[in-house]
Amino acid sequence: MPSDSNAPGLKRRKRKSGPDILYWVARADLVKAGYRPETVRLPYTGDDESHRNLISAACMRFQAEMLEWSSGRKRELNRFDGTILGLSRRYQTDEASPFKRLKHSTRHKDTYTLVLIEKAFGTRSLAALKIDDFYRWYGAAKKPKEPGGPERVRRAYGIIKKLREMLAFGIMAELPECKRLYDVLQHARFSQPARRRVSMELSHAEAFIAKALEMGRLSLALGTAIQFETAMRQKDVIGEWEPIPVGEAATGIVLNGRRWVNGLTWSDIAADLVVRKATTKTGAFAAHDLKLCPLVVALLDKVPTDRRVGPLILDEMAGRPFAESAYGREWRIVAKAAGVPDHVWNMDARAGAITEAEDAGADLDHIRSAAAHAQTSTTQRYSRGAVGKSRAVANLRVAHRAVKNGA
Repeated sequence: MPSDSNAPGLKRRKRKSGPDILYWVARADLVKAGYRPETVRLPYTGDDESHRNLISAACMRFQAEMLEWSSGRKRELNRFDGTILGLSRRYQTDEASPFKRLKHSTRHKDTYTLVLIEKAFGTRSLAALKIDDFYRWYGAAKKPKEPGGPERVRRAYGIIKKLREMLAFGIMAELPECKRLYDVLQHARFSQPARRRVSMELSHAEAFIAKALEMGRLSLALGTAIQFETAMRQKDVIGEWEPIPVGEAATGIVLNGRRWVNGLTWSDIAADLVVRKATTKTGAFAAHDLKLCPLVVALLDKVPTDRRVGPLILDEMAGRPFAESAYGREWRIVAKAAGVPDHVWNMDARAGAITEAEDAGADLDHIRSAAAHAQTSTTQRYSRGAVGKSRAVANLRVAHRAVKNGA
C-alpha cells in the first residue's frame, strides 16, 4: 500500500469479504469551505502491487486540484465539479444562463427551489444518477408536510421542472452528463399539480369591500374592486419592488434598496376614467373604462382630491405602497372578517372577472382582449365553472326542437 506521503488523502473501508474499498478524501476544512468532490472512490485495490503507482498518481492528482482550489486560482463561480450543486451554481452565475434573464420576481421564486435542490441532493454526482433517483426525489418531495395532510405535488413537480431547466442549460454549456440526464427526464412522467378551480364571486368582492371600508382599509377595497372589475393581475394594480441596479441612483419610491415599479398611478387614469397600462407579464396593453365598473367608481369618490397623486394603492399604515407580501397578508385579515372562505384568494379575483364575463355571454375573444391574454386558451383556463356558453347552447337546442316539432 502506498505511504501517506505519496498517496495523500487515501482512505480505506474494510469489507468482511473481498479487498478493501479505497477512497480519496478531501480535507475537512476545505470541504466546509465549499470544495467538491468530498470523496472519490478509486477503482483499484491495495493488495495488488501493480496498482500501487496508480493509487499514488490518482491521490496526488486529486490532492493537487484541491490545493489549487484552496489557493483561490480555481474558486471562480463558474467552476463545475460534476455535482448537482456545481450545476446549480453554474446555472445561477453564468452570464449565458437563462436564469440571468428571468425577471427578479421569478428569480426569487426559483432560488427557493434551487436551495431545496442543493440541500437535498447537491452533493450527488451527475455521472452516478439514474431514473430511479429522480422518481425517489419526487416521491420524497411530495410527501405531506404533516401526517394526514395533502400531498405537496406542486412542490415536487417544481423540483423536477427546475432540474430539467438546469440540465438544458448544462447541455448548452457543454457540461458532461447533462445531455444524458436531460434525455432521461424527457421520457419520464411525473404527476403535475391540478389547476386551480376557485374563483372569486361578486358576493365575495362586495362583502370584502364593505368590511375593508369598515376597518379603514380603503386601499384594500379599491385594489380588490379594480382586480375584480377589470381582471387585472394583482401586480399590475398594486405594483412590486425591484432591486435597484448597481450604480443606478436610488430615485423614486425606495424601500430597503428596492424601487417600487409597475403599479397603477393616478396619472394612469385619464380624466374620462379610462385606464391604459402595459401589463408586467407579457407587455400587452390593457385598457378599461372605469366608469363602467360600479365597484370602482364608488370607491374612487372616497379618495380626497389632494391624495390623487402617485401610486393608486397605498398602505394606510405605512403611507407608501404595500411592502412585499404585506398586501396579501392584510387582505386575508379583512377577508376573514368579511366571511370570505379561506380557499378564496386575492388572486382569484382575475378568474372571477373572467368567469362572470363568460356567464354573462361575452364573446371569448373580447374577454381575452380585456384580460390582456395572448391566446384564448389561456383565457379559457381562467374561466372556472362558467355556464354562459353552455346556457346559450342549451337555449339554441330548445329553440331548434320547438321549430322542428312545429314543423
